[in-house]
Amino acid sequence: MEPTFADISRPRRRRLLFPILVAGVLVATAATSQAGTGVPDSQLWTEMDVAVPVTERVTVTGIAQLRLSETLPNPSQTGGGLDLSYREGEWTYTADYRHQLTGDRINEDPNVTQEARGSVTYAHRFGRNTVAVRLLLVDTITASSNPWRARLRVEYRRATEGPGPVSYWYANDEVFYQFSDSEFFRNRAQAGVNLRLHRDVDLRVYYQRQDTRNATPGAINALGLRLTYTFD
Repeated sequence: MEPTFADISRPRRRRLLFPILVAGVLVATAATSQAGTGVPDSQLWTEMDVAVPVTERVTVTGIAQLRLSETLPNPSQTGGGLDLSYREGEWTYTADYRHQLTGDRINEDPNVTQEARGSVTYAHRFGRNTVAVRLLLVDTITASSNPWRARLRVEYRRATEGPGPVSYWYANDEVFYQFSDSEFFRNRAQAGVNLRLHRDVDLRVYYQRQDTRNATPGAINALGLRLTYTFD
């Protein structure tokens, strides 16, 4: 008897999930080494994305960010950027630029940060489930020393059924690695839902915990809102 398509696909699926499981173990291990110091700061992280599909596989996205803090002078950070992404099957490749303003006196003497970034994301879908792994490399253009960092994120997503606005819920964990110090210095865990407000409009609502070594604030509890408009 010849093998069926399901028989053939099972070994392939196991091979695809292996690197995802390895990445998950790495994230969990690195996360245990991070611990925020002092009293956690409460923040509101907001973002608006405008996505313009250029072709079936290529999308350009404009990004605007605003972050507010309970204890730091506000706004604690503002930023803007542009993403160019290409999707091929389960893989997505992205090149982007970020321009950010941070600092204790952001309105008068801000700290300007410019970043060039590149990422690759593998997202495997089975049924209503999606497991995604993203590796992001960041080059801080304005840094005088070794500016390179890497970020590894593992995410699980579950699509929902029914007439409600929630299209999926998700949870992820991300670790940050600094090449100049050869260490993991930050962990960021996030969980939330995606609301389909309109055919072209999505709103992601999430809670995020961020722990950073040797930073002030070392720990952040954030409520996040990300609105995405996609041109048809």
